Amino acid sequence: MIVSRKPSLGVFALLLLALTLGGCAQQIRQANPDARPTPASSPSQAIAAGDYARAADLYMRAASNQSDPERSRRLRFEAGLAAAQAGNTTMARQILDSFTPSTLERGDRGRYELAQREISIAGLPPSQALDRLPPPSSGTAPAIAERVWEKRAQLHFEQNDLIAGIGALVQRGVWLVDDQMLRGNDSTIYDKALDAISMGQGPQSSAARDADKTTLGWLALADIGQRRWSSRNERDRALASWEERFAQHPATRAVLENRFSYRASTSPAQREPGQRAFGETPRPQSDTVALALPLTGKFENAAKAIRDGFMFAYENDDTAPSRPMIYDTNTMTATDVQRQAQSDRVGILVGPLDKPKVAEMARLDSRIPTIGLNYSDTPNQRPGFYQFALSPEDEAREVARHAADEGHRGALALVPSGGWGTRVFDAFREAFEQRGGQLINYANYEPSEPDHRDPIQSVLRNRAGADFIFVAGQPDQARLIRSQLRYYRARNLKMFTTSHAYTGTPNAGDDIDLNGVGFADMPWVVGQGDFLENRRAEAEQRYGTTAKHYKRLFAMGMDAWRLTDRIAEQGLASGDVFEGMSGVLKVNQDGTIRRYLAWAVFRSGEPQLVEMPSMNDARSDSSRAAPDPWAQR
Repeated sequence: MIVSRKPSLGVFALLLLALTLGGCAQQIRQANPDARPTPASSPSQAIAAGDYARAADLYMRAASNQSDPERSRRLRFEAGLAAAQAGNTTMARQILDSFTPSTLERGDRGRYELAQREISIAGLPPSQALDRLPPPSSGTAPAIAERVWEKRAQLHFEQNDLIAGIGALVQRGVWLVDDQMLRGNDSTIYDKALDAISMGQGPQSSAARDADKTTLGWLALADIGQRRWSSRNERDRALASWEERFAQHPATRAVLENRFSYRASTSPAQREPGQRAFGETPRPQSDTVALALPLTGKFENAAKAIRDGFMFAYENDDTAPSRPMIYDTNTMTATDVQRQAQSDRVGILVGPLDKPKVAEMARLDSRIPTIGLNYSDTPNQRPGFYQFALSPEDEAREVARHAADEGHRGALALVPSGGWGTRVFDAFREAFEQRGGQLINYANYEPSEPDHRDPIQSVLRNRAGADFIFVAGQPDQARLIRSQLRYYRARNLKMFTTSHAYTGTPNAGDDIDLNGVGFADMPWVVGQGDFLENRRAEAEQRYGTTAKHYKRLFAMGMDAWRLTDRIAEQGLASGDVFEGMSGVLKVNQDGTIRRYLAWAVFRSGEPQLVEMPSMNDARSDSSRAAPDPWAQR
C-alpha cells in the first residue's frame, strides 16, 4: 500500500533547483494539460484557432440577429463554408444548398465550390479524399489555397502521416495574409512537430526523408524543444545553431519567442501570398549534358519517346557539344541522380520524369541547372531548377483564351470526375473568367460509364446564356459526348476540347463524330508547312515507333533539348519566350514552363489547322501559368 505524503521544504528546494536547471527542457503546449482555452468570442478568432465548428455557430447567431437581409445572407454563407471545413456536412448542405452558384461573386464562387468539394469527400478514407482534393499552386486565390492546404493537412494527420501534414501546413503558411492566422498556423505546426518527435518521426528519421527544408526546420526545432538541457545557455546555443542553419524560417516570426523566450536574429522572408522564391540562377560549369529518365519499368515507353525526341533535336543542332549522357533512373533516387551528375561533372541535368522524384530533386541543394520533366506540387524550389511538362491545365487555359478571343462569353463544362478532371476544369474556368467570360453550368461524368446522358442532361438543363461547351476527355469519351449532345438538341452548341480528344493520328472514320469541334494541340501534331512536314517525316524515318505513335512525348523531348540549349547559351530568365515543337514556351517567375498551343478544328473527321501559337500572345499574357487546380474564381 502506497501512502501519499506532502513533500517537505527540502524536497521543494530540490525541485526548484531541478526546474532551474531543466526549465528549458520540454516545450509543451500547456503547463496544465487540463486547462481549456477560452472559447473564441468572434468567428475570426475561431477560424484563426482552427475551430471551424465554433465559427459556424457564431456566424449563424450573428445572422439570426441581423436585420439587414443582405448582411444576414452573407453571414449565413460564411457559416456554411465554416461548417464544411468543420466536417459538419448536414449543416453545410442545409445552408449552401440555398445559394445558387451563378449568383455569387467570383471569389465567393470559388469558396463555394471548395466547400462542396469538402462535403463530397467527408465520408471518404483520407487517402481517397486527398486524391480528390489536389494541391493548389501559383495563381490561386489565397483564401482558397490556404484552406485547401489546411484540409489536406487534416487528412494527413487523420492517417498519422504527421510529417506530410506538417508539410501541408507549411504550404498553407505561404498563402496566409492575416498575421494572426499566420502565428496560429506556426503554433499548430510546432505542436504537431512535437507530436512527430514523440512518435519517432524526427528530422533524421526515414519518415522525413522527402520533407522540404522548412518542414525539417520545424522538426529540428521541436527536437531541441523536447530535450533536457543542463542550462539555458546550452539550449540557446543550440537555438542559435538552428537559426544559422534555417535562416528566415517561419518559426522566427513568433514561436522562438513564445515557446523558448528566445529573440531571433532573423525574420521570415517577405513575399506576396503564394509567391515562390526564384533567385539567381547558377550557370553550367561544363558543356556536359545528362538526360535522366526511367528507361525501364512502368514509364519505359514514355521515357524512350522523350529520349528519342531529345536526341533527334540534339542531332539536328549543328552547334551542340559532346553527346549527352543517358541515365536510367528506374532504380535511382533523385539524390542518386544528383550524385552521379556531380561525379560526371555534368553542366546541365534534364530529368527526372516521375513526379515524386521531381519534387525530391527540387528540394536538393545543387548548383547544377536542372530541368525537371514534370511538375511538383510544392511552391518552393531552388534557383536553377525548372519544371517542364505536358500540362493539361495549359491546354484548358488555351481553350479558354481561344473561346474568349472568338467573342464567347458564356460557357458550359463537362469534365471527368477525379483529380485530373478537377485540375483541367478549374484551370479552364479561371482563365475564361479572367477574360470576362462566365461559367453558366457544369457537370462531371464517370469515364468508365458507357453512357453520359445524365450529366449531359444536367449541364444542359441550365444553359441560358451559354454559347459553347468545354468538354475534357479521351477520344472515345469526346466522340460519345458530341453524339449525345446532338441527340439532346444541342447540335448548334459549339464544343471545344483539349488535345486529349485526338489520338494524334488522322482517322476520319472514327473522328467523323467530332466534326466542328475545336481543340488545342501542339504545332508538332497539327502544324502545317514544308519545314514541319519534312521534320516529322525525318523523325519517323530515324526513330520509327516512338516518333510515330508517341508524337507529343517526342515533341516534349525536342523542346527539352531546346531548353537545355537555351540554358547553355544565355540562361533562362522569367518572361523569356521562344518557339518550340510542343508550343510557344514561356518561362514563369517560379521556373515552370508554360506552353501556348496551336488551334485546330475537325473537318470531315480530320484536324485542320486554324492558327499557330503566337509569341506576342505569350509575351502579353500576364496570367499565372503553373499547374493550378484551385485558381482565383
